[in-house]
Amino acid sequence: MTPTRLPPIATKRLYQQISELLRQSIDDGTFAVGSFLPPERELAEQLRVSRTSVREALIALEVEGRVSVRVGAGVQVLAPAARAPRVAATSDAPIGPLDLLDARLVVEPETAALAAENARGPDVARLQEWCAHLARDYRQGSRTHDADRAFHLDLARIGGNAALELLVTQLWDLRQNVLQARFEAIFSTQQGYEATERDHADILAAIQARDAVAARATMRKHLLRVRDRLVRAIDGS
Repeated sequence: MTPTRLPPIATKRLYQQISELLRQSIDDGTFAVGSFLPPERELAEQLRVSRTSVREALIALEVEGRVSVRVGAGVQVLAPAARAPRVAATSDAPIGPLDLLDARLVVEPETAALAAENARGPDVARLQEWCAHLARDYRQGSRTHDADRAFHLDLARIGGNAALELLVTQLWDLRQNVLQARFEAIFSTQQGYEATERDHADILAAIQARDAVAARATMRKHLLRVRDRLVRAIDGS
């Protein structure tokens, strides 16, 4: 006799629960087509959640074509005919973009510090190549982030801690989803790309100087700047 098997319990991230609630409110007419959702701050207060979670939920709905995120203007409900084909944004991205950045803030400053202590001539030369590759990509309009990823992963490898290298690789792999891609498409700017180039140059300079303290600080500054840009973008602040 085959034993009875119970279905697994689905675990949803908070932003997924918020997007589901807002989706239902759109479908039942609470938020009419053409209207704007309440401001992010107000939604966070009503739901008693963080603005970070609300922000990620709004982008998930934008990816699905439920709403149009207009930076600095608000989030408008779209008519079904105006919606793009639905993309399962909330199911393929179990971790939101800002959670990933927060995790990177814990790990990557330390991998940069270790890289400063352990880097040798060939390592520095390779990091210089990634910086040059990144600059070329941005100037040519490429937004693949391949060189950006390679720079950060190489730092983790140079640091010499296999566990940290694995963590950094996994964190970057988790960025490969439609929610993250849309998040970056909405909020990325030429100024942001230029700032990333400068940040990488500062990190590289600390590695060349074998200054672990400076490498840790410059990496943290870089990731905080990226996070702050994302946090402020929907509000247009």
